[in-house]
Amino acid sequence: MARKKIGLYSEGSNLNYNHQLYVELGNEELMCLAKNEDSGEVDAFELFSLDKGIKDDWNDIFYEVKSASKIFNHSFKQVFCYFNVEEALLIPEKLLTATSAEDFLNLVYGESNRHEVKYEKLLATKVFINAYRIRKSITELLNRQFIIYQTGHTYSNILNDVMRRPRIDEYFIKVQFYTHHFIVAVWKEERFQLIQSFNYRQAEDVLYYILRVTQQYGFDPNFTVLEVSGLIDLEANIYTRLAQVFKHIKLDSIEQPSGVFRESLAEYPAHYLAPYYKLTL
Repeated sequence: MARKKIGLYSEGSNLNYNHQLYVELGNEELMCLAKNEDSGEVDAFELFSLDKGIKDDWNDIFYEVKSASKIFNHSFKQVFCYFNVEEALLIPEKLLTATSAEDFLNLVYGESNRHEVKYEKLLATKVFINAYRIRKSITELLNRQFIIYQTGHTYSNILNDVMRRPRIDEYFIKVQFYTHHFIVAVWKEERFQLIQSFNYRQAEDVLYYILRVTQQYGFDPNFTVLEVSGLIDLEANIYTRLAQVFKHIKLDSIEQPSGVFRESLAEYPAHYLAPYYKLTL
């Protein structure tokens, strides 16, 4: 089943054809927001928790989302769909051929005839191609819902955001949290090293995976900058444990929040909603 966790709406704003729809779809969450193309304001934002049982399929889940959503039942000028799935690889562009992306994904994640492969260039660098695969049932569902839409992957958005910065710390780890998984991206001496998703249930899981990454790349937690964003409470045990280990923790932020993101800062801290807002930039 689908349950709406957050619903933010600008007063007096009517969603119309001049709005752009952004959707981020993961295994446990679905986010949608509407951005006014003319004003640049985000006029509506919704985050759904997807409690998908063995007998549930995506058609049932999507029907429940549409029934509870105040956004989906409008028509939009442009639609952007981001996939927050772990079956993704960064492939050097020089190694990409017509079949190599699928071959690499099959090698790492196993062969599957239920998925289709997509890939995209990173805007911030010409070195890597982000290749990923998604279930055909999901693309078929989206094709029925939207006449035309553009696709992307959450990894690409994270990497573009960091790599566009004028400077990256010498030992830098980006951690982006969701309900039961988080994404880790690593840079060493301003060179990209890793991006990967990990599932977690408790603080010890998070600490284990991040410390394993620091050990793998020879990072000293005392001199490593850890940037945190997403669904993490600063009073929660996860953040407390991380702060005990890493001396340099900073929170991601929204430089110029617009619309409902600006209006909601008293209720939701900037780092909490930053990953969703940055999908629109």
